[in-house]
Amino acid sequence: MQQSDEARKSLKVNAIGELSPRRLLAENASIRRQPYRWRELNLSGLKLPLTVSLLNQCISSGGNFLLSIYLARTLSLGDFGLYGIGYGLCMLYVGIGNSLILTQMVIHMPSKNSEMKDIYAAKMLNGVLLLGLSLFVIASLLLLLLNTLWRDTVIPADTIYAITSAAIFFLCSEFFISYAYIKRRELLALVVNSTTMFVLFVLLLLENQTGIAPSASHVLYFYGLATAIGALTAYAMSPLHMRDGFLDLRPDLMESWHLGRWALGGVCITWIQSQTYAYIALLFLGPVGVGQANAAKIFISPFSFLLPAINKIALPRLADLRQTNPEKVLRISSMLTIGITLLSVIYAAILFSSLSFLTTLVLGRQDATIQTLIGLWCLVLMLQMIRAGGSVLLQVERKFKILTLLNIPSAVITLLLALVLIQSYGVTGALWSMIAGELSLSFLIWREIFHDKSR
Repeated sequence: MQQSDEARKSLKVNAIGELSPRRLLAENASIRRQPYRWRELNLSGLKLPLTVSLLNQCISSGGNFLLSIYLARTLSLGDFGLYGIGYGLCMLYVGIGNSLILTQMVIHMPSKNSEMKDIYAAKMLNGVLLLGLSLFVIASLLLLLLNTLWRDTVIPADTIYAITSAAIFFLCSEFFISYAYIKRRELLALVVNSTTMFVLFVLLLLENQTGIAPSASHVLYFYGLATAIGALTAYAMSPLHMRDGFLDLRPDLMESWHLGRWALGGVCITWIQSQTYAYIALLFLGPVGVGQANAAKIFISPFSFLLPAINKIALPRLADLRQTNPEKVLRISSMLTIGITLLSVIYAAILFSSLSFLTTLVLGRQDATIQTLIGLWCLVLMLQMIRAGGSVLLQVERKFKILTLLNIPSAVITLLLALVLIQSYGVTGALWSMIAGELSLSFLIWREIFHDKSR
C-alpha cells in the first residue's frame, strides 16, 4: 500500500521537486500544440536595437538618397554616370573587405573568449588598415602604368585617388559599424553614420556657397574625408587599441582568409552580376546610359535601407543562435525573407501609385523611359530580397564556398544576356539581364538550402 501511494505521488512530483515523466509528457504535448514559429521569435528584446538600426540606416541610406537627388540635379547625366561608376568601385572594395574581414569577424567572434573579443576586433581593424594600404599601393602603381603605356588616354590622377580614398575610409567606417552591432552597441553605429553624413553635407554646402562647380571627383573626395572623420570618432569612443592587435596577428588573419577567400570569390562574382548593367551600358551607350540607369535606381533607394538594417541586427544574432540552437536558424531566416519580400512588393505598389508625380518631384522632369526603368528596378529589388535572405543563412552556416559556386552561373547568365539585349533594347535590356540573373541566383540558393541533407 505504501509503495502504491509513492508510485501515485511520483506521477506528479518526484522527491527533489521535478515534474514526473507523465507530467513532463503532458507539458511537452501542450507546448507542441502551440504555433512553433511564434515561440521562436522573441521580438521584445529587439525593439530598441532594431529601432536604432532602422534610424541608423535611415541616416545612412537616406543621406545617400538625398545626395543622389542633389547630384542628379546638379551634375550632367554623363558626370552623374561617372560618379555611379566610381561609387560602384568603392562598393567592390568594401565588399572585398566585408568578405575577407568584417563578415569573418561577425562569424568567428561568438567562438572567442569574452576577454579576448576586443583584442580580436583590434586585430581585424589592423587587417582593414593593411588592406587599405595595399589598395593605395595598387592604385599608385596602376596610375604609373597608365601614364607610361597610354599617354594619350590618361585617366586623371585625382579621379583614381578620389575613388581610392573614398573606398579605404568607407571600409574603415564599415568596420566600426559592424563592431558596434556585434557588441550590441547600436548607438555607436549611429554616431558613425551621423558624423559621416553631417560632414559630407557641410562640405557640399561649402562647395556650393563658394561657387565651385561640383564634379564626381569632388564628391568622392568629400565622401572619403567624411567617412574618415566618422571612423576616427568611433575609434575614440570604442575600447579598442590598435597596439593590442599586433600580437599574433597572423593566425587570426589566416583564419579569416580560410573562409574569406570563398566569400571573396562570391563578392566579386556578385559585384559583376549587380554592376554588369553599368559597365555594359558604359561600353555601348557611354556615361549618359549609366546616368540614365542610375537616375531610375534612385527611386528604389528609400527601401534599400531596410535590408542592411535588418541584416546588421540578424547576422550576429543568427551567428550566436547557430552556436546554441542551430535548428532554429532556418526557420527564422525563412520568416525574415518572406517578411522583407512582402514589404518590397508593398513599396513598389505605393511607388507606382504616384510615379508621375514622384519623377517630376525628384528629377524635375517627366521621362517615360525613366518610368519603365523604375519598374524593372522594382523587380530587381524584390528578387534581391529573396536572394539576400538565403545568402545570409549560408554565411551564418559558413558555406562560403557553396555560395561562391552558386553565384557563377547566375553571373554568366547576367553578363551574356546584357551583351545581347543592350544592343537591341538599350538600358532596358541591361536591366532585364539583371532580373534574369537575380532570379536564377535566388532559385539556386534556396534550392541548396532546402535540399541540404546535413541540416
